[in-house]
Amino acid sequence: MAISKNAVKAKKSERRKYFADKEKQQLEMIKMMLGDNFETVKTKVFSQLDKIIQSSAIVENINSIVRAFLNISRNRINQEILNLIMFYHNYRRYKAGKRKGKTPMELLTGTKQDKDWLEMLLEKVEEHNHLSAA
Repeated sequence: MAISKNAVKAKKSERRKYFADKEKQQLEMIKMMLGDNFETVKTKVFSQLDKIIQSSAIVENINSIVRAFLNISRNRINQEILNLIMFYHNYRRYKAGKRKGKTPMELLTGTKQDKDWLEMLLEKVEEHNHLSAA
């Protein structure tokens, strides 16, 4: 059963519990209305809701990553820093939510990432240094 967005986003356990209880009550009411069709309709609805991508959430995610770099660089961001931020974003593991433990690239490609983003970055730097020295 899917958990409502409000319950997931709630910071305090009381609010999480409130929204989870509210969702349970509403599902029970809908179950009485739909009868035998409830499970089929519920599965279809939750499947469609899971496909919705909130662009504002993606933008806020990127802003939260970039903001830290902007604060320490006094708003002087160059292309190299942007590339580093992009690399970090694409190869870091999510720490919470339904994507917990996965990286954006794993979700995109379906290929498991065995190394941490920092290990991968250091390998890229060594490759670049090796190629530059040759």
